[in-house]
Amino acid sequence: MKLSEKFDQFFASGEDYPREPVPKEARKPWWSIGIVWIGVYICIPSIIEGLLLIGGLPFWEAVAADVIGIFIFLFFMLFQGNIGTQTGLSAYMAARDSFGYVGSHLVSIVVAVCGFGWFAIQSRAFGESLVALLGYGNVSLISLVGGLTMMLTAIIGYRGIEALSYPAVIYTFVMMIYMAIKSAIMSPMSFSEAIAQTPIAEPMSFVSAISMVVGGMAMAVVISPDVNRFAKSFRDNVKALLLLALPVCLVQPVASIFVGMYMGSTELGKALVMAGGFWGFLLVVLGAWSSNDNNLYSCSLAVAEILPKRAKRWKTALYLGIIASIFASILDLQQYMNIMYIFNAFCIPVAGIMCADFYIFTKVKYKKEMPKINVTAVIAFIIGGIIEIAFDFSILPHPYIPTPVITILCAGIIYLVGIKFHYKKLKSNKTTSDISIV
Repeated sequence: MKLSEKFDQFFASGEDYPREPVPKEARKPWWSIGIVWIGVYICIPSIIEGLLLIGGLPFWEAVAADVIGIFIFLFFMLFQGNIGTQTGLSAYMAARDSFGYVGSHLVSIVVAVCGFGWFAIQSRAFGESLVALLGYGNVSLISLVGGLTMMLTAIIGYRGIEALSYPAVIYTFVMMIYMAIKSAIMSPMSFSEAIAQTPIAEPMSFVSAISMVVGGMAMAVVISPDVNRFAKSFRDNVKALLLLALPVCLVQPVASIFVGMYMGSTELGKALVMAGGFWGFLLVVLGAWSSNDNNLYSCSLAVAEILPKRAKRWKTALYLGIIASIFASILDLQQYMNIMYIFNAFCIPVAGIMCADFYIFTKVKYKKEMPKINVTAVIAFIIGGIIEIAFDFSILPHPYIPTPVITILCAGIIYLVGIKFHYKKLKSNKTTSDISIV
């Protein structure tokens, strides 16, 4: 067998059922699902999250906001991800049941743009973080090499992401605790004195802080079927997300809250120096890699839903990863953040529509056919996205409930009301058992 054929065979084994259900024999134990999600969460942005929380809130409020925020997005992830567990399908193939087999392309395009964009942005952030930590280096070159490296596990698929997540989670867990203890020992302040100094920057509201935590993982909620389709049952999802992921995910942001509080700064560079040269370098590498590969993995699955069946998912991930890495090396992607926030806003209502369809609509006793486009779902999707944008860009005042929660609930309610209205229109012409919703 030629080397090229061996290469193709190796990566083809990581296709990961992009268009068909994951078979029972390919399902994973619950701790595998939990470790992968922890790997997704432990990244440089979650360190920044902790620093921002202690910058804007008193210590105990910062910790409470983080706990509540993580619990909220894991709760929604539990039910959205369970759609993947029950159907065995990725988020985009499962979306066909709600949006129609052509309407689901809209979801795939939005998620693909988000996954591609965030992969490029985090690759750039990886380069900038390393240069800030080391004090020298070429951001463009490091971003390019970093992006191409992080691309590898996304190409291999779930088994590659899982293999990386185990050492990344263990190392990050230990290192963040070490950083928190080291910052406390080096500080001349006692714990009570340090708490009295918080918040250490411009104050923020408690609800805004929770919204920041939930919003940071909103896209992960939507794409959670991509990972949870490998789970064996809903019970396994509960154990993976609430018993394993919840307590472990808290370590990184809470530890960074301690670091920020004792050093009196929200600067990421100072926090990374606390870890030490090589160990801080390794923290950045593993944290960025174990999170960013999932962006590209989900992006490749989303594109696979649109492409013909003969197109290979791993090759799609390869091409997209190369292009995104080049973008990261030549562009200052921070100027495109607002565009990414807009696409991210339209990701959020997808979870509300899919959950409403799967858990409520399917319980009604009438037949459902899959149309090309479910107009009701598309309308709910557009309205939900506009609502989230209005909150994100302060067009609407921030309410007392985290805005992603409002968006998910609004999209789900709009979808159900629209379906019920359509059902009533058809009811006068057909018997209940014959009614098809399109």
